[in-house]
Amino acid sequence: MRQLQVAIISLYALENNGIRHVASSLREADFRVTEIYFKDWVNNRFPWPEEQEVQNLLQLLRDRKIDVVGFSVRASAFHRMAKYLTERVRASLGVPVLWGGMHPTFLPELCIEIADFISVGETDHIVKEFFVRLDEGRSVHDCPSFWVRQGDTVYRNDIATLVELDDIPFRDFHTREDKFHVEGDKVVVGDPFVTNPEYTVLASRGCPYWTCTFCSNTLTKPLYEGKGKSFRVRSVESLIQELEYAKELCTNIKVVRFDDEVFPIRSEWVDELAEKWPSRVGIPFEVLCDPRMVRLEPLQKLKQAGLRAVCMGIQASERVNQEFYKRNTTNQMIVDAQRIFRQVDVVSNLQIIWDDPYSTEQDKEDLFRLVMELERPFELYLFGLTIYPNTHLARKLLREDRIQPHHVEGINTHAFEQFRVDLNYPRPAEDRRWLALLVLANKAFLPKELIWKLHAMERFKTDPGPLVALAQGVNLVKMAGVAAEMTARGEMTPLLIKRWVNPESLVTM
Repeated sequence: MRQLQVAIISLYALENNGIRHVASSLREADFRVTEIYFKDWVNNRFPWPEEQEVQNLLQLLRDRKIDVVGFSVRASAFHRMAKYLTERVRASLGVPVLWGGMHPTFLPELCIEIADFISVGETDHIVKEFFVRLDEGRSVHDCPSFWVRQGDTVYRNDIATLVELDDIPFRDFHTREDKFHVEGDKVVVGDPFVTNPEYTVLASRGCPYWTCTFCSNTLTKPLYEGKGKSFRVRSVESLIQELEYAKELCTNIKVVRFDDEVFPIRSEWVDELAEKWPSRVGIPFEVLCDPRMVRLEPLQKLKQAGLRAVCMGIQASERVNQEFYKRNTTNQMIVDAQRIFRQVDVVSNLQIIWDDPYSTEQDKEDLFRLVMELERPFELYLFGLTIYPNTHLARKLLREDRIQPHHVEGINTHAFEQFRVDLNYPRPAEDRRWLALLVLANKAFLPKELIWKLHAMERFKTDPGPLVALAQGVNLVKMAGVAAEMTARGEMTPLLIKRWVNPESLVTM
């Protein structure tokens, strides 16, 4: 074993697969790696750590004799918290700190002012070289994909060539004694997600539709020009072998969720998956798709293999999607996709982005009418718009003076407050009305005629309170039904209850 003791810390994400991949790569290179899952979100909120929790983290790092601490700063909203914990670690232990994740990729110049090292972009493969150099006392100043701060000098390196996905080692679920969950007054040994009934996996990385202005892909794809294809698909055999490995160790898997930006619907690839999945995996699965790629035949094959549900973004009105989000979809594509989902008989989870500065009252009217046109049943998830730093959308909004710098994630923490929309959050009356109507629109037990009557009532435009109360009531009914179904399937866990059940801040379903 190598001498260097490395700790990788996930902030408020027990399912953080990024640190599991990094840990696997380092263990493959004979490092002892300590994985620490520091806290988790509660009631759709991310509470600031208590002093006892910080002390428990610091003591764990001391006990493990850690030489380098790595923080996974996966979203810019964690900037202030990661900075605070970095300062506490440095003051208490005096060890160097590395930041990795999307935030240092978005804002490397800002992050290197705080951390001693940052990784930019994907580092599943090159991370071994970085830590081997540290372990052997060699310079890391020219290590690809890493920036290094030494005194007042910062060494900035170009990103490494992208790795083939089949070459990345599987996440490590067999190691138990090197994993810890720090929360409240407890430090629990073991992987906190190994008993979770939902297993997440990626069949691809990147997005073939990468121009959506709000998305991180508008930043990451240009980074990789000349470094390989940013959109890559794993072989079916690699995917199947991972699930076979996972089933031996994660013995409570009830459903597999593919977390791809867009699930790869390629004819030969789908044919192979449909052939191998039922006999070698045999677990229901869910995928994310784009209305531009929804086709009947591949979805029918996936359904026969075990496809249970699809997630698809509507996002906004057709005008906002095309003019401002540069998302080249039409209402007809969305209507046709939902019709196919119903024909194939899979659950459709449709997603909308709210709180954007471009949508007019007419846009909101158009969006509502589109949702009302869709064939029911379907689930409807409402998300608040998160303005990630340096994205095309952030730069455009700042140029047009529609937002101020403090509205951008990193300074702002919108993802901590309204990642999933709740109806109690303070908003203008007209927005509360529209959100209430949208919550009602997908409830198959409500006649559409009733919803249209509520839509036509002028009083709710100035006083949406009663309409919001009605929406909250039917939302509770819907949530109770979903919870009952999940309980029957063995998918309802104390973790899910802790994360989502909050009578004062009900997320929409």
